[in-house]
Amino acid sequence: MSKPAYFVLEIAIHDEEGMKPYLENVGATIAAYSVVPLANGGSVVPLEGEAPNGKVVMLKFDSMEDARSWYASPAYQEVLKHRLAAADNRSYFVEGL
Repeated sequence: MSKPAYFVLEIAIHDEEGMKPYLENVGATIAAYSVVPLANGGSVVPLEGEAPNGKVVMLKFDSMEDARSWYASPAYQEVLKHRLAAADNRSYFVEGL
C-alpha cells in the first residue's frame, strides 16, 4: 500500500487580478485525482520560528506518484504560471505515514 503525500503551499498574493486565472482553474486540475483539501488559508499560529508570509494551503494525495503526476501535468503547469507571477510562493511535497 502506498503512503499518502501532502502538497504544502505557503503563498502571499501580491496581484489579486493576476491570481484569478489560477483560482478559477486549479480545481479542474485536481479533479482526476483523489485529493482531500486539508487547509486553505485560515489562521496560522507560529510556535517556533516565523509564521509563513501569507496563507497556507495543504492537499492530501493518495500517493507521492499521484502528487507528482498532478504537479507535472500540462493542465496544472498551464495555471501554475499565473500563481508564480501573482504571488510569492514556497511549496513542497511531504510523504505521509
